[in-house]
Amino acid sequence: MNQENLLNKIRQKDAKAFTHGGKFHADDVFSTALLKIINPNIEIERGFEVPENFDGIVYDIGLGEFDHHQNNARIRENGVPYAAFGLLWEKFGEDILGEEYLFFDEKFVQPIDNDDNTGCGNDISDIITSFNPPWDSEKTSNECFFEAVEFAKTILEKKFDYTLSLLRANSLVKECYEN
Repeated sequence: MNQENLLNKIRQKDAKAFTHGGKFHADDVFSTALLKIINPNIEIERGFEVPENFDGIVYDIGLGEFDHHQNNARIRENGVPYAAFGLLWEKFGEDILGEEYLFFDEKFVQPIDNDDNTGCGNDISDIITSFNPPWDSEKTSNECFFEAVEFAKTILEKKFDYTLSLLRANSLVKECYEN
């Protein structure tokens, strides 16, 4: 599916998405947060198998375009493997941050993708992992997942606002310098 059709599918009033159930990581949490920023009303389902005839975006499961759990998983030129968050960001990041989407990929997305693929660790991934319910929790994994998604969504929105403000400042300085 081309980018425009995919974006339209995500933005539909009755849009759906599916990701894996159980323990979650920064990769699937930030992927979900990104989809929620694109469409706050998108319905997210979690499970251990993609439902037959599922009509929506599937990520981090199912061996499709946005799943990195396959033999031919993509790796960036700098050696950092893509995870679902990076695959979704690659598709939609430019629509959000314009030309700065590659810088954001390098500084924010790649560390999350790298941790998900290698377990190398980073602070934001560790924080998101701490949202998983402890063994004696009253909360379900899904409740904790969506709590983590709201936290990640706030982080993304703040990071996007900050990045876009830097672009506006840069443009203003350029304009003043030229005048």
